[in-house]
Amino acid sequence: MKKLTILSILAVLVITVQAQQSPLSESYFMDKYTLAPSYAGNFNPKFLFLGYRSDWSGINGGPMTFRLSFNDVLMQNAGWGARVAFDKAGIFNQLYAVGSYSYKLTVSDEHHILFGLSAGLHHNSVNLTEYYNDPNYNIDPALVQEDVASKVKFLSDASLVYLYKGLEAGLVLSNITFGDATYKNAKDLKYNPISVFQFHASYLFNVSEMWDLVPFVLIRGGKNIKSQLEIASQVIWNKRVWGSIVYRDPGTLGLGLGANIDRGLQIGYNFNFATNVSMGIYNNHEVTIGFNFFEYLKKKD
Repeated sequence: MKKLTILSILAVLVITVQAQQSPLSESYFMDKYTLAPSYAGNFNPKFLFLGYRSDWSGINGGPMTFRLSFNDVLMQNAGWGARVAFDKAGIFNQLYAVGSYSYKLTVSDEHHILFGLSAGLHHNSVNLTEYYNDPNYNIDPALVQEDVASKVKFLSDASLVYLYKGLEAGLVLSNITFGDATYKNAKDLKYNPISVFQFHASYLFNVSEMWDLVPFVLIRGGKNIKSQLEIASQVIWNKRVWGSIVYRDPGTLGLGLGANIDRGLQIGYNFNFATNVSMGIYNNHEVTIGFNFFEYLKKKD
């Protein structure tokens, strides 16, 4: 009876679980490695990035995402990286852990192609106890008294980024998996992380000796997922302080601020909100801190 109850509940909720599989982030100006594995070792090497994002801050149980990433040079033209992300949306929990390898191919003096591959594990669980603590959904606690966890699932990403002077353009295929995953307590229910694609492009304009401008565009989509457009722009002063604006389809606006506090310390904050609902309901906050402790191991001149 317990197994039948859990199976019935998961069958209803699995669509919602899938809808939460791609947590958003606007930290790509600081940590390009989270944008595509091709950037591993090629942008901000030796930096450890910590990120926290709270979505739908006006709603109890809104999504929260914790990120950890590190990348460095492996050898000439090669880099590596590692990323961990934990995403919690109400009763749904997801954990991603991947390692990455990148290779830089020089086509000519000004044309470069970055290849990237990631491989790792994905795990998700549904906290039914937390959900049914609500008196409105009270059922026999003997039937549902624990988390329902999926088996660990292998997944991989592949990416390609083209560089030419200030131009960057890349394509990422994420959540590439083989076969279906099952839940430990409901093996008849199949689960598979949604495969998604993401295209991005940006261009660095050196406006003056002190000012730079970086327009950015991103398109994401996937199987049974409506494609989404994101347009952003970053202004950088003296390569130390920056601000950004972002628009994400279908009606999200955002602002960002950040700074290089010290030679090995960066911090950034992003805020966005939905324009088609009441202010204060779907506000999103994201904080990212980058730390390069190797900089502090160097002897000062």
